[in-house]
Amino acid sequence: MKTLSAPLSGRTCLPRSRNLRAPALACKASLNRRDVLLGGTAASLALQTSTPGCLRALYDTYKTSGFNLLAVPCNQFGGQAPGTSEEERAWAFRKFGFEFDVYDKIEVNGPDAHPLYKYLKKAQPISAPGTLPTRPNGEIEWNYTKFMIDRNGQAVKRLKPSFDPRGAESDVRLLLAGKAPLPQECVMHPGRSVCNVDKILAS
Repeated sequence: MKTLSAPLSGRTCLPRSRNLRAPALACKASLNRRDVLLGGTAASLALQTSTPGCLRALYDTYKTSGFNLLAVPCNQFGGQAPGTSEEERAWAFRKFGFEFDVYDKIEVNGPDAHPLYKYLKKAQPISAPGTLPTRPNGEIEWNYTKFMIDRNGQAVKRLKPSFDPRGAESDVRLLLAGKAPLPQECVMHPGRSVCNVDKILAS
């Protein structure tokens, strides 16, 4: 099984291992070796949109540069992930058409929220596009809320469940290059100079 252990020595740790039988966490200090991550909650009935194909395309384009996907099943949103961890993992593989890191079911909201999600919500309480939390205390609003995590293990952006993953490509390119993601204003005003990814990458 892929399990999510508690933080080590008070440091926030993030899922990394591809080995189903290995410990599924690497501390921030180890993450900077390769991965930029796009991770979030998932459920078998949630948001049947273009998300699977878009995520697959994003993964296929940037995986050799150090981009990775991970998902964490959660049954706190309308009971949409009722299966066991293994059943939810198998479903995700069928839906997305390839195997990627899908971890065991956890809770992401409330007093029993996993330490990983306590960290993520504290680091990024607001989902883009937006300027205000949609739920108190940064609670996860629904399945397919996504977090972008840089090579240093820092959660640098949070995306709404309905946000098209294709809109995250610019941020993926920037994070892979060691740059900060685009500011929030770029969602509504992509023509501004601070939103020119090619210019930022060339600087």
